[in-house]
Amino acid sequence: MRRFKVVSTVRTVRGEQAMRKRWAHLTAATVVAALAGTGLSTPALAQTGPTKVISYAGFGQGPSLHKVGSASIHGSSLRLTSGTKRLAGAAWSKTKLNAKQSFETAFDVSMTGEVGHADGVAFVLQNDGPKAKGGYGGSLGYGGMTHSVAIELDTFKNPNDVDNNHIAVVTGGASDAAQPIVASSPIMMFGQTVRVRITWLAGTKTLKVRVRAVGGSQEYKVLDKKFDLRKALGYTKAFAGFTGGTGEDVSVQEINNWSVKVW
Repeated sequence: MRRFKVVSTVRTVRGEQAMRKRWAHLTAATVVAALAGTGLSTPALAQTGPTKVISYAGFGQGPSLHKVGSASIHGSSLRLTSGTKRLAGAAWSKTKLNAKQSFETAFDVSMTGEVGHADGVAFVLQNDGPKAKGGYGGSLGYGGMTHSVAIELDTFKNPNDVDNNHIAVVTGGASDAAQPIVASSPIMMFGQTVRVRITWLAGTKTLKVRVRAVGGSQEYKVLDKKFDLRKALGYTKAFAGFTGGTGEDVSVQEINNWSVKVW
């Protein structure tokens, strides 16, 4: 009787092992079947969290940028304009962004100079090419780029501006027009280093912009708006980068670091 009990136990254990294998195979097959036709693969299930696609702790090293106009590397910073009148500078990453994906970009920007200063900088996505550059002054280096979306940090009040310290979303390079998506910045953007965080949520078509003074603890939400970024960019991947401009008044305008993560 003991011998038969041992055999029975062995058979039971083997049966359970076989059942587990069949169940694991069935579960995997079910997942594969569920993903059929979606364009996804099973390895995609293991991918969690954002992926950093652009990262500059400083600009003194790392992948080179397409620099146009007055843009240059100054120490470890990307200098868009110096203290000279009527400048326009731009710099573009060689990595394009796809607005089908959500992303977040963050950077520190410094705009310094005399009491009378101008004009500001912008984070820009554009399809005009790696050598694209807009006009100087109120164009902030992106004005005239017909296939672009700019999030501008404007420090000079031109005729259609709300004030001399605002953030706006501008499409089609229409820098001189009144902007429907605009808000005054709760902190002064000129005269100190500002941390800017821009978030695009593709699923809900929402664009958010937040700022805080570097060294400060409080971050302020400036914009949180519904916006069709994909449509504005013509449903294609876009060059990402920065532009800046000066007019009759000037400002030294620099980006100190930059990162972009997508998900």
